[in-house]
Amino acid sequence: MTTGRKRRSFLREIEQGELIHVSKKKVPYRIVHGWSLESSIECDTCWKQGWLALFQQIQQMEPDETKQSELLATISTEDFHWDWFKKALASSTDEYEWFHLYADGKPQAACLIYHPKPSALEPGNIFYVEFVAVAPWNRKSGFRVREFTRLGETILRAAQRFAVNDLKLRPGFGLHSLPKAEGFYTNINMVKVPGKEKDTMLYFELSRNHAIELMETS
Repeated sequence: MTTGRKRRSFLREIEQGELIHVSKKKVPYRIVHGWSLESSIECDTCWKQGWLALFQQIQQMEPDETKQSELLATISTEDFHWDWFKKALASSTDEYEWFHLYADGKPQAACLIYHPKPSALEPGNIFYVEFVAVAPWNRKSGFRVREFTRLGETILRAAQRFAVNDLKLRPGFGLHSLPKAEGFYTNINMVKVPGKEKDTMLYFELSRNHAIELMETS
């Protein structure tokens, strides 16, 4: 049960840089920290439209329903039901920190963390990733090219830097992974920690040294 003080909405740009669009064009991005119902509603609205566009593309490409299901299975849809507005209403106290990555005029990724959390690997407090996701058009699939890549890593890096610099936590974070996301977390050097499963989700944690490497990556 959350016991923290409910915070006022205060948004601050904490990072900016450039992304490479699928068209090879460089597109500026910014990461905004802070609780915002507006940002959560933008994720719900824009991303639902993105999902609809993907489903329509599959139907246009393949009339056979079995093959449609095979194409759909190539993209991670496990978080399709997430309601970011409801998450914002439920996670507005001081234990939570919100991050949104904007580029091309819309939210491209979102991340919610909880702190502090004792590390399962090493001494000290880290943060826990409650939710992290990228927009549907930025997901790897078997039928289209992503508009932007490496957004999950980019927004987690920003969250890690914020946790160290602003929250004074030691480098490192943990999370329970959706099954289809496990490969991504392994690729950024997170390790499975036995005995800390939640439902069907395995627990992953990033060690101090690998977290420092992540923060130092440009």
